[in-house]
Amino acid sequence: MRTAAVLIAVLIGPALSALAEDQPTTAPADRPVVNKRLADMPPNVWLKFHEQGEGDVRFQRQAHGGSCMDTKRDRLILFGSNTHGKNWYNTPFFFDPVAERWTQLYPPDARATYKVTDAGLPVAGADGDHPWATHTFGTVEYDPSRDEMVVACYPGHMIPGRFSNSMTDLWPKVKKFPTWVLDFKTDKWTPLPCDAVHFFPQSACFDTDRNVVLGYRPDGVWELGGQPRTWTRKTKSVNLPGWHSNSVYDAKVKAMVTFGRQTNANDIDAYFVKTGEIKLMPTPGVRPPKDQHNPMAFDPSIGMTVVVIDRTPEAEQGAKPRTVSETWCYDLAADAWTQAPTATLPFGCGMDFNMEYDPAQKCLLLVTGDPAPPTVWALRIDLSKVEKAKE
Repeated sequence: MRTAAVLIAVLIGPALSALAEDQPTTAPADRPVVNKRLADMPPNVWLKFHEQGEGDVRFQRQAHGGSCMDTKRDRLILFGSNTHGKNWYNTPFFFDPVAERWTQLYPPDARATYKVTDAGLPVAGADGDHPWATHTFGTVEYDPSRDEMVVACYPGHMIPGRFSNSMTDLWPKVKKFPTWVLDFKTDKWTPLPCDAVHFFPQSACFDTDRNVVLGYRPDGVWELGGQPRTWTRKTKSVNLPGWHSNSVYDAKVKAMVTFGRQTNANDIDAYFVKTGEIKLMPTPGVRPPKDQHNPMAFDPSIGMTVVVIDRTPEAEQGAKPRTVSETWCYDLAADAWTQAPTATLPFGCGMDFNMEYDPAQKCLLLVTGDPAPPTVWALRIDLSKVEKAKE
């Protein structure tokens, strides 16, 4: 009997290990709250914290995918796909900064499982209860009041004939691409019954004071709230800048802060919740490089929006220009930028919507790597030392 048990363990052990990687990270009761490596890292310097390796579920970071921070379980979440008829990632990937490990909710569903319901909703998976792989850009938001993830985008690059014809059979049957929510109490996806408003390829943020999602489009700012939840436009058409923006909620000023556009810019668009005013900030003085599709997060420890911005300095004659990623802090109340010069990454991030502030670890977490394996970087900003460095 013992021999048989050992044999069974040998045979099924690898399968159980693989299965474990397909489950969300559940923090045990005795799990440490803080990772000592993060607590002890020096300020104003990016720490190369974790490279995908043994023990991690394997995946490739998607440039068109977004992120959010599950503050209840202290895990960074990536969700979204490059699609284009070539990638079918329709599962959330979780990073636990204490365990230093990547997991996934379920294996990405095969294209063969994609279908359209009788009601015209696009679904995937053996049980037809998952969303299609989709671009998400800056539209993935965690709602702590409901303990769920909200995704307000759709696979706009899979329109037949645009990049591929992989969805020619299904696309005409779709009546609505819904706003999807993932309930973390049950790990179940639900399409909201309201009329969907999409922010492809733009951005949204979560208003933590009123517990609503704010979305940013050229035709104005929209809000997802109420019970049952519905999308309502909060501003008239104001011809806001278009593609490749990112947005965060400034909990200090109570405003939506938006940066970046496809033509490259270094302006800040601010939507002030109380007054409903949208303002292109004048921002006198120093500004960062012009850019688009940037990693952004609001850092409550400094009360500022942090943006990672690519810069390609002029190279010496005969040398190849080398792009770097600079870290800039924007103070909406003062309408002023401050650079953290020592927090510069030696490569360009390119299209990357995967930076979040982790309140449990009290630092920023950034995921890079495309096509290289995903790498998690960490940063704690101390503005007093930044100011001393500038003097």
